[in-house]
Amino acid sequence: MQQSKSAIYRRNYALLILEGSFFTGGTGFFNAATIIPVFIDMMTGSKSLVGLTITLGSFFSYFCRLLIGPFLPYVKNHARFTARIMFLTRPLTLLPAFFLFSGHDLASVITLVIAYCAIWIADGLVVPPWTEVMANTVDEERHGRLLGTQVLVGGMASIGAGAMVSFFLQNPDINMRSAFGWIFLMGGTLFTVSCIMMAFTENAPAPYKTGRIDFAGYYRKLPRYLKTEKDNTRMLVLQLIFTAAGMGTPFIILFACEVPGITEADSALLILAQSVGIPVGGWLWGQICDRLGCDAGLKLAGVNYVLIAVLPLLAFVAAGVNPLLILIPVMFLAGISNGTWTCYYVYTVQVVRPEARSACMVLSSIVTLPGTFANGLAGFICDRFGYIPLFITCLLIALTGTAFSFGIKPPRTVLKKRGEKERNLCHMQ
Repeated sequence: MQQSKSAIYRRNYALLILEGSFFTGGTGFFNAATIIPVFIDMMTGSKSLVGLTITLGSFFSYFCRLLIGPFLPYVKNHARFTARIMFLTRPLTLLPAFFLFSGHDLASVITLVIAYCAIWIADGLVVPPWTEVMANTVDEERHGRLLGTQVLVGGMASIGAGAMVSFFLQNPDINMRSAFGWIFLMGGTLFTVSCIMMAFTENAPAPYKTGRIDFAGYYRKLPRYLKTEKDNTRMLVLQLIFTAAGMGTPFIILFACEVPGITEADSALLILAQSVGIPVGGWLWGQICDRLGCDAGLKLAGVNYVLIAVLPLLAFVAAGVNPLLILIPVMFLAGISNGTWTCYYVYTVQVVRPEARSACMVLSSIVTLPGTFANGLAGFICDRFGYIPLFITCLLIALTGTAFSFGIKPPRTVLKKRGEKERNLCHMQ
């Protein structure tokens, strides 16, 4: 019996890597830092719409975690539930390609916004149950590697997407609308395949509730976890700060084309650099979490956000220096930053008590929800005041977050102190 159980869990480990890899690969073709800004700017010329689209995606991701929270304790099979949600939402990402191939420009932009929101609606709804599948079927020592491998393998598809966009931008004879149609088609296909991988995973036996769902009671109890899981609460505040610090990232590629005067052919190199950074970041943050600790990863994430904000400013003052020498490293670091969510995720899984894990996942949405509006603010700042105020704002926020990260305790320290406290209470009783 135990051997059969182990075999199921080994298969789950592989399937979860494949599911996440196809999902990450799909996001490479719908990249918020390159593909989405370039396409929307090409079709509409509105940076505010760029910011709004990315804001909507982030907002729905966190908001849907709030919606799913009360249902989660009543879910009997987390694996099947997760697969169903994926099949209902992720295939919608095939729609923009259909309208681009049929020549309906306005419809392609509208469906792109819908598809982009669908990606993150699904993400918000499935993260809590998906977490339960991982936490209950994968060894704790392999969490970071699982998540890192997802981004590493899926990032290869991101490199492919970046290479495709680079090729299209460098070739004036190619119809850009058709090119983006193929990009979105491949991305939508990867998202759909990720659903199939999730459908083959096995659920781990876990207690669940029956009866009527008490929505009011569920949300009324949530604030107490901010107090009982104080260390995770500190991390959530840091996540909010870093979410705001990264609001300028989608506008770096537009800044490169407009301010330093980089050609479309050269901007293709920036897109490729960002695409290469995604798998590197997946491997890097996964290794850091498993070997140095996710608390160390949070500190390094702060340094990364500082560099992303400060380096573009050098392009204004470094006269005589080829701006590509500055902006290629910036876009590479922007790609690496995509994997910092691994640090937040692993910290919650490792620090929070099992019975409070799903509630804290929902709380992460509440605490960081205000940060989802940062991209919309960034688009407004860009349109109204320009790029320099945007990057300076991001720099100040990133410096604040970096300083705050040094107050985050390592998971082992948290668990050790918690164990000592519980033992002392037992002795007193």
